[in-house]
Amino acid sequence: MSSPPTAAGPAIRRRGRLQFAWRPVLLVAVVIAVWAFYLFPLVWLVMMSLKTQLDMFAVPPLFLFTPTFEHYEATFADRSFRSAIRSSLIVTAVSMLASLLLGALAAFGLARFRMRFAEPLAFGLIIGRMIPPIVFVVPLFLLFNRLGLRNTHLGLILVYTAFNLPFVIWLLRSFFEEVPVDLEHAAMIDGASRLRAFWSVTLPLAAAGIAATAVFVAIAAWSEFLFALILTGPDTGTLPVFLATFVGDRTIDWGGVASTGVLVILPLVVLGLLVQRNLIKGLTMGAMKG
Repeated sequence: MSSPPTAAGPAIRRRGRLQFAWRPVLLVAVVIAVWAFYLFPLVWLVMMSLKTQLDMFAVPPLFLFTPTFEHYEATFADRSFRSAIRSSLIVTAVSMLASLLLGALAAFGLARFRMRFAEPLAFGLIIGRMIPPIVFVVPLFLLFNRLGLRNTHLGLILVYTAFNLPFVIWLLRSFFEEVPVDLEHAAMIDGASRLRAFWSVTLPLAAAGIAATAVFVAIAAWSEFLFALILTGPDTGTLPVFLATFVGDRTIDWGGVASTGVLVILPLVVLGLLVQRNLIKGLTMGAMKG
């Protein structure tokens, strides 16, 4: 004889559905908590830049206040700020383009040509990036001072290009390896040279990876402080160096720090939004290999 049905089965099913329904809610709560943790300093920085000096030091902190743009007006009126933003744009743009151009050619060679010492060569490139940058400060200062490159945009561009090049080569090499080599061979059969196949076939297919690499290089050059502080002067200092001028021996201009900090972050945010689709695609390249 079969046993009579019990209420245990439906109860277990209801409990399982309840647990399954709570999983998306828990996931959303975790995501919101993580976003709040990382975005709160940025939100607080923006709020500080819009507060008066009196509101900044109010106890308890003010979350509702009348915004003011006096700190931004003072920053834009400062001639040193205009010079710093011009220097940062020049140095970042030129060093990024130089790093991508030279790095793409080197990465393509390591990805496509079979060389006996390819792996040791690739590892040797990245060793220099592992050394703390402060080790190179004194030699570069003396060298650039002798060559007349100190306090020039060219000197900083050369330094940033040299330090970002190994990182670019390592990233682009992995992206180029994801592009099927048969497509290049097909283009070469049709009469294209190796360089033409690289330019017309490989680069467009690896555009997402190149965009992701460009963003990382731009962030590294835009926010670099140590070399910019040592190798530049009043007319060639970048935004991070200008930002440090608000910190004095006895006082700190928190309004200037906050407003300039927001202006330093803003171009990188805009760049990330412009290449967002390619950035996500580039970061996921290589995840599904085979």
